[in-house]
Amino acid sequence: MWSSRDLTDWLVHYGTSQEEFNFIKNSAMFMLPDDHNNSARYIYKAELHRLEYGKQYFYKIVSEQSPDIQSSVFSFKTLDPKKDRERSLRFITYGDMGSTRSAVTVKSIQQYHDTHPLDAILHIGDFAYDLMSDSGKVGDDFMKEIQPIASTIPYMTSPGNHEIPGDFLSYRIRFSAPGIDWPMPLNKLWYSFDIGLVHFISYSTEVYFTYMESSACEQFDWLKADLEKANQNRDKTPWVIAFGHRPMYCSNTVRDDCSNATMRRWVKQGLEPLFHAFGVDLVLQAHEHSYERLYPLVNGIVERFNYTNPRAPVHVITGAAGSMEGTNFMRRDPEYWSAVQQDKVGFNSYGVLDIINRTHIRYTQIEATDNSTLDSFILQQDNHGPFVHGASCQNGHSNLHYCSCILPLQRIIIGVVLLAVVAILLIVCVILGVYYSSNRCNKNKMAYKKFRTKHCFKSCCFTYRHRFYQLPSDERDSQSLLNGEVC
Repeated sequence: MWSSRDLTDWLVHYGTSQEEFNFIKNSAMFMLPDDHNNSARYIYKAELHRLEYGKQYFYKIVSEQSPDIQSSVFSFKTLDPKKDRERSLRFITYGDMGSTRSAVTVKSIQQYHDTHPLDAILHIGDFAYDLMSDSGKVGDDFMKEIQPIASTIPYMTSPGNHEIPGDFLSYRIRFSAPGIDWPMPLNKLWYSFDIGLVHFISYSTEVYFTYMESSACEQFDWLKADLEKANQNRDKTPWVIAFGHRPMYCSNTVRDDCSNATMRRWVKQGLEPLFHAFGVDLVLQAHEHSYERLYPLVNGIVERFNYTNPRAPVHVITGAAGSMEGTNFMRRDPEYWSAVQQDKVGFNSYGVLDIINRTHIRYTQIEATDNSTLDSFILQQDNHGPFVHGASCQNGHSNLHYCSCILPLQRIIIGVVLLAVVAILLIVCVILGVYYSSNRCNKNKMAYKKFRTKHCFKSCCFTYRHRFYQLPSDERDSQSLLNGEVC
């Protein structure tokens, strides 16, 4: 993909040699909206075919009308399904990267890539701050900054909250995804792909925070089918790794969806039961401008305090690639499920995900300013598959709790109805209690006057005790009252 300020018929010339480009492919074009008039508004996309496995390819963009107008030469290498399936793979993961504060991060990643070849980038939401700012110029600047990396290896994305304005249109045009149309449809901002031993799932957390709530259940139904298929294919892709912008848990002080704020945690409520049941091994998230690693957990309960054969997903938050909004600080007393927190002011960091083999993954968080290691852990899984035995949403299992999609508005309505029912029951109990107590105590008072008895009931004793004290001394047993004998 590339952009141009001029409407031109662009071609992609490509081949296995820098001197000879044997193939030519035309391109499709889509234009950014009118409010992007300070940007290269014409966005182009070309899909290259007849690529051989395990080959280095070189390509350049050439104007069909004026062949002398062309881009620099870029290159990429295709994977070999046989040779690369079992080999170790390396990915960079991060989110929340602005166009002016990302330079140190991009430079560090380039240096890392030179010495440790990467297989792909996973950008987990919030691009440029924002892609449409300054009439699109900020988006152009951001794309130029990531070009040295994105022109060489796959740059895989998921949307964040900063992509919401304009119905995600800037994001949907500037990026594409495998297996779906381009520009990406508004109700299809999720996809999956396999690389080596990993089945990756890019999902949208933003479906819970836009006016199109129906998309939440469309994505949920797609996730169910995708995870069912992934579990049938665990012999080839044993690892299942999901990445989406807003976390399910966090230790930050801001009142985001992942905090303990009332009537929140929509992402957790919407996706955690499904991810747990179907055995998602690792959930990569961002949004919080900090770094945090959690122990394996589900429903707020730690499954174990290590990463050896866990039976619940492991969550990692890596949202410190260079936000324009500064650091989100951590609570000084984080929850017991939080293993590591890092909220250093002014630091940029990113994650390195190493797929070592079928049973081991290593995750490392790198500080971009000096390339030092902030954190590292190894996830071991010898028993890949669902964490809930026999997990399935097919063949009569669709009524299970992890198979049901409940929208945020529905949860609010259910919560309000339950509170109303509880309030009504309490009011009825109070009314009945007062009526019953008053009736019994009135009868007991009359009996006392008529038969000189010492009867009182605990349900009305304290309410009407003062009335007994107001009787003449020869008509009450004050000592019995004081000793609690009457009541």
